[in-house]
Amino acid sequence: MNRIHNLQFQRLAFRLLIALTIGGTIISACSNTSSSLTQTPGPTLTGTTKPVITQTAAPIPSATIPVELSKLKGTDIRLIHPWSGEAFTTLRRLIAEFNNENIWGIRVTDIQGGSVTETARAFTDSMVTSERINLIAISPEYLAGWNSGGFTIDLSPYISNTEWGIPIKEKSTYFSEGWKSNRMDGVQIGIPAQINLHILVYNRTWANELGFTEAPRTRDEFLTQVCEAARTNNQDSDRENDGTGGWIINSGSSTLLSWIHLFSEKGFAVDSPENAIRADETGEAFTYLRELTEKGCAWSSRVASPFTYFATRQTLAFSATLPDLLELEQMMKFGENTDEWEVLPYPDNSSESTIFGTGLSYGISKTDDIQELASWLFLRWLTLPQNQARMAEAAGTIPPTTASGALMETYGASHNWWTDAYEMAQDAVFIQTSPDWQKARPVLEDGFWQMLQPTPMPIPTLLHQMDETFRSFVE
Repeated sequence: MNRIHNLQFQRLAFRLLIALTIGGTIISACSNTSSSLTQTPGPTLTGTTKPVITQTAAPIPSATIPVELSKLKGTDIRLIHPWSGEAFTTLRRLIAEFNNENIWGIRVTDIQGGSVTETARAFTDSMVTSERINLIAISPEYLAGWNSGGFTIDLSPYISNTEWGIPIKEKSTYFSEGWKSNRMDGVQIGIPAQINLHILVYNRTWANELGFTEAPRTRDEFLTQVCEAARTNNQDSDRENDGTGGWIINSGSSTLLSWIHLFSEKGFAVDSPENAIRADETGEAFTYLRELTEKGCAWSSRVASPFTYFATRQTLAFSATLPDLLELEQMMKFGENTDEWEVLPYPDNSSESTIFGTGLSYGISKTDDIQELASWLFLRWLTLPQNQARMAEAAGTIPPTTASGALMETYGASHNWWTDAYEMAQDAVFIQTSPDWQKARPVLEDGFWQMLQPTPMPIPTLLHQMDETFRSFVE
């Protein structure tokens, strides 16, 4: 009888949590959305929230829960993350809602870790202490390293649990490639939190004035257009903008991987860190970017931020990620700049360019049954569609599911670039997860820097040197 009573209580408890989630979300959406998104106006998320949630509200009692519910009361867990600005504020609001609503008495606190690298370092440092950080939002390649070292858990048992897991119908709404990027050797190392895309921002108004009625869709068209922009700036009466106009050189590893992917058949060169370092396609991509530079169609900016250069027509197109666009949008509006711009995939030599995606994912550290279950219950709540949508709005990113994307139609109507990016995300390519990407990225960046020197070494020699350097890191 006690066992039956406990199972009945578990079922009632979960239903109560769902009820609180629905009510709390609707109330929060009506009263807080306008203030939480003051810099990036978005939808109130009302009206469409309830149908999504009801898909997950049919729990079946399970005997596989590792700890009794009563032991969760008073459990404190910590989440470390790299979010700042409006995304940080929104996360804080979500945590407060969970702390107020969850019936188990779980208390969540967050740690703003700084950059992704700094966040990873802080999480790593905590692994050798008795006060391990429970949850992290980070790139999957970091989760891969920690999971290989036994510091984070396989989330598969939680995901498949009939009572506390993610129903098949809801799981099917995750972008498949994003979900795959959180699996390694059959282990679910994380759950996607947000999707970021690596894109080009293109000044359509200026391009039209230069005589181009269509955005570049191939590498040759891209070269032609940025070279014309550079020629125009060199020949006008303003000597201050000489040498500008073309693509601003960006040596970030994700930008380089975006170019490399275009030269590789079916994404072979980004299948693994080893291929990205050694593949002939890497040499071809570097050669193309070197050609842009030699022709004066790409240039190195003095200031890291490209927004002012773009607003003053010193670059026709620059490399960016989605969160950059909220800042660009605000700058153009503040400066009363009426130039129209759009986001583009990096140009392939075919009519269907695919876009390179990265993102943040949630992982849970290995502690004890009570803390791990408490961490999962919060993570499960945080990944409900309406919560994913709120975080994506605040950060300017793509949510990891179509269910949450459907809640952002109003947001997309206010930010045309987001709607275009959301369509691109359907077919985004993600690197296969490996901890060795952390070692490959600086090698790629250094190799590209070598390629831009006045007298670059031959491509075969450069690739061989890069391969030797990478091997010394991983061996």
